[in-house]
Amino acid sequence: MGNTKKTFISLGILLVLYGCSSIGPKSPNELGPAMVISVSSDGIHAISSHLSKHLVLWNLEKHQKKIISNNANIYSAYYIHERDEFIWQDLKNQVYVQTVEGEVVKQFEHFPTYGHVMDSSLTHYVASDEDWNLFHGYGKDMQPIKQDGTSPSFLGAGKLMHLSLADESNLLVSAGFSTDKDIDPATQPAIKDDQLFSYYGGIVLWDLESKAPIDNLESHSSKVDAIISPDGQWVVSGDESGIGRYTHTDEPEKMHRIASYANGIYLDETPYTYDDPRKYDKSKLIPMPMAEKPDRWGDRYLVTPITVAVAFINDSKEYLRFGTYKHWIALFEAGNPWPQKYFDLGTDPHPSTFSYLRSQSIATSPQAHVLVTGHVNDGGITVYRYDPDQRTLTKEWVAE
Repeated sequence: MGNTKKTFISLGILLVLYGCSSIGPKSPNELGPAMVISVSSDGIHAISSHLSKHLVLWNLEKHQKKIISNNANIYSAYYIHERDEFIWQDLKNQVYVQTVEGEVVKQFEHFPTYGHVMDSSLTHYVASDEDWNLFHGYGKDMQPIKQDGTSPSFLGAGKLMHLSLADESNLLVSAGFSTDKDIDPATQPAIKDDQLFSYYGGIVLWDLESKAPIDNLESHSSKVDAIISPDGQWVVSGDESGIGRYTHTDEPEKMHRIASYANGIYLDETPYTYDDPRKYDKSKLIPMPMAEKPDRWGDRYLVTPITVAVAFINDSKEYLRFGTYKHWIALFEAGNPWPQKYFDLGTDPHPSTFSYLRSQSIATSPQAHVLVTGHVNDGGITVYRYDPDQRTLTKEWVAE
């Protein structure tokens, strides 16, 4: 793991020095690691932005790649749901809404984005800056929807704020770094310029029409990832402390526990006793994949609940949970706390699960049941396809 650790440290230094600037390596052909990947709804294409400033369009069916730019913001690749267009930003701060054929549908100037999304109507555009302030729209129509402090932030947390849009509703979920603050949006504004520490840096459910927070979905700790289901009914999440949660958007105040792979569901109401201070429900756990020998830390588990990313893989029914440093992942059902199956993504090459800085180099098309991951040590991608009937995950293409 020595080379991987060196790569991670070097990557962190590079990101701090020239995350959205024009400084850094420029090579016309050699790709740096993918920082952000996004997949089209039909599963035919993926777009990726790389540490080397490349923007790459991948044809997942024909196994082809095309370099769109070598002057791209490394955090700006995003495929618009249910459309043939993707969005990206160059290093002159121009944002492009562009088709696969190269036609630019929209173009506008914006601040350097640290993640952005656009809905299928091209009406709602939301972007994050390096302090995790969120803005809706662009140009003269741009207005803040979150601007209540500079901490937590991109540099402080070491990850992008994950922005997730529902396909079938005007709902947005943001997820960054949770401090487990129980905040009522009715009394605590999301725009407050005289604050240092943000109340909305964790998991937040937003209404795009009112451009206001609906609820602050806490009960997490530290770096956290969350995503909303395509139908807008479920929010699922996981963090670096091993906590997993899910909630229905009709009842966002009710955050339900996701089972730990080894221990099951912690029973909050169970009283502590001397002989068994913590009680868990293990009734529906499935066997965990185990290594033949322990690693150098003494661990034999091949899957971990310490979550770097979550992603829906089968419309709004099933999702995947990715553990930090691990190539084994878990399958869950929306609304069900129990893991259903484990999949091995393989180590040749190892998927890009080693860094929260690259947590968005893991992407899916729930409609097409396609998973795409970056690689740890190069600029390639690996493509997998999920069969929801057989519950199998098959590797289809390793691209360099």
